[in-house]
Order: sequence, then C-alpha cells, then structure tokens
Amino acid sequence: MFESECLIYRLVQEEDAEDLLECYSDAASIPLFNSDNCTNDFNFQMIEEMSGCIRFWLDEYAGHSYVRFSIVEKDSDKAVGTIEFFARNESVEGVGVIGVLRLDLISRLENEGVLTEILSMIEKEFYDCFGVDAMITKAIPAAKQRITALLNSGYSKIEGNALVSFYDYYMISRVSG
Repeated sequence: MFESECLIYRLVQEEDAEDLLECYSDAASIPLFNSDNCTNDFNFQMIEEMSGCIRFWLDEYAGHSYVRFSIVEKDSDKAVGTIEFFARNESVEGVGVIGVLRLDLISRLENEGVLTEILSMIEKEFYDCFGVDAMITKAIPAAKQRITALLNSGYSKIEGNALVSFYDYYMISRVSG
C-alpha cells in the first residue's frame, strides 16, 4: 500500500467493483485509458463486467504478470481509478529495465493537480519497489491535463517507436528525474 496527500493506493479488491464501475463507465474517461496489448477497451456498463475484470486483474497479479492498484480517495473512501504496473522482462541498452504504467482515473479527477500527486508517488516508490530504471506511460493528444502533468513531472515524449510499438508514450528515468 502507498499513500499520498489525498489518495491511498492498494491492491484492487472485488469489493471495489461498484466504485470502479463509475470510472470505467465514465464516457469522458474511457478514451484516456490505455488498452494497448489488452484484451478489452475497459468500457464497462454493468457491475458483472467490472467484477469479472477485477477477478481477471487479481488472477494476473497471482500469476506475476502485473499488479493493479485501486486509487482510493481519502475523503470519500471510494475507489476512483486504478494504476497498473509491471516491469518488462528485458533491459534496453542505454535505458535499463522499463516499467509500464497504466493510469485510469475518473474524469472529475483528471486534472493536473491530482495527476501530479499520483505521478509523484509513483516516481518516489516504484523505481525501487519494482526494480525499474525508467517508466513509460501513454497520454493521447486529447489528454491535455495529463500531458501537462507528465511534462511537469519530468517525463519526455518518446519519438518514434524504438521503445514501444505504439504512439503517444512518455518516459521518465532515474537519470532524467
């Protein structure tokens, strides 16, 4: 479990389904989710879909594929989004081991302040916790607040697709941070 000023980050739980359904059915949030290499687009309208997805995430965690944390607002004690993280198996010359970050957040919190708070916790905790030297995350051009938070947090846009075969990725590393 991790904590920042207004948020708690803990392993996702099946009990989070109702709260997370608000995020994963939020029409303004869905386009911002990173579903690259995923089995679905994370657009859920029914509690059964959300519950099934959470069970899938927990199975993937049990199998050491990745971890999915719930982002819980301290004030409301509600899960308002998730963070997925995993370290790639191979090391990249000149970069080292890369961690892949997916950040899904309810639209009312998709603002520079909240995103910066989350990114700050991730940078503080995840390098050592996950044994990575750099982290990459996606932000589509329409995600203006997210891009501003990433750039102000020390991330740089990845040009080309040498590190990742998809577009709109940003990277931060220990040496650049």
